[in-house]
Amino acid sequence: MIDMTTVIAKMFMLFAIMITGFITSRLGVIDETANKKFSTLVVNITAPALILASASDDKLSGSRTDALFVLLIACCMYLFLYIVSFSVKYIFRLKQKQIGLYRFMTIFGNNSFMGIPVVNAIFNNVFYAALFNLPNNLLIYSLGGYLLSSNGEKKSKLTLKNIMNPGVISSALALIMFLCRIKLPFVVKDTLQCVGDVTTPLSMLVIGSSLATQSVTKTLKNVRAYLFSFFKLLIIPACVWFLGHFIITDFVILGVTVIISAMPCAAVTIMLCNEYDNDASAAAQTVFISTVLSVITIPVLTYLITLTL
Repeated sequence: MIDMTTVIAKMFMLFAIMITGFITSRLGVIDETANKKFSTLVVNITAPALILASASDDKLSGSRTDALFVLLIACCMYLFLYIVSFSVKYIFRLKQKQIGLYRFMTIFGNNSFMGIPVVNAIFNNVFYAALFNLPNNLLIYSLGGYLLSSNGEKKSKLTLKNIMNPGVISSALALIMFLCRIKLPFVVKDTLQCVGDVTTPLSMLVIGSSLATQSVTKTLKNVRAYLFSFFKLLIIPACVWFLGHFIITDFVILGVTVIISAMPCAAVTIMLCNEYDNDASAAAQTVFISTVLSVITIPVLTYLITLTL
C-alpha cells in the first residue's frame, strides 16, 4: 500500500528542487550553457548509471516474465498513444501546421527527466520505468522526428547515433542483466548508484532552469496549453488505467504504466522543434504548463490508483 503522505512529500520535494532551478536561472546562477551541460550529464551519464544500478539491486523483485511483460505493456501503451494522437486535430481544432506538434506531445512524455525520478519516488522501481524508455527512445527520434518535420523545412533523419544513445543502451543492458540474473560487483554497483543518485535533483534543476526561459505572463494566458495539459495529464492516464486494469494484475506494473502515461510533455520537444523548424514557442509554453500542473495531478492519480486496490 502506498503512503500518500510520502508521495505528496516527495512530489513537493521534486517541485521545490524544480523551483530552485527556476530561481537560480532567473538570477543568472545557471545560464543556458550550464543547463545544456547538466542536461547532457543527466541523459548520458547519471540516468544510465541509475538504470544499470537498479538492474543489479538485490531488492529488485519480479520474474523474467514480468520484465518482458512490462516491455510488452510499454509497446502497447505507445501504440495506444499513437492512435489517440489522431484525435487531437479535432479535439483542439488545430490548424494543419499544428497537428504534428500536438500529436508529438500526446505520444511523448518527459520520461527521462521526470518519469524515472517520479516512479523511483513513488514505487522505488527504476527498472520498470527504464523499460518504458526503450520504445520511447526508439520512437522519439524516428516517429517523433517525422511528426515535427511534417510541416517544417527540415526532414527527419533517422540515424543509428540518434537511436543508440546511452539511455537505450543502458536500458537494454539492464534488461539483459535482469533476464540473465547478472549481478555487478558491489564496488561497481555502489559507484553506479552513487553517480545515479544525482539524477533526480539534477533533472529537476534542469527542468526548472528550462522553464525560466519562458515568459510567465504570456504562458499563463495560453488557454490551449491548459486544455491540452488536462487531456495529457488526466484524460489519457485515466484511459490507460481503464484499459490496463483488465489485463495487468500486478499493482506496481499497473501503477508505473499509469504514472508514465501521466508525465508532462517531453522537455526535448522544444529542442526538436528548433531542429525541425516547428513552433518552439507553443511547445515551450505547453511544456511549462503541463510540468507545473503535473506536480498536482500525479499525486491525485496515485491516490486514485490506491483506491482500486
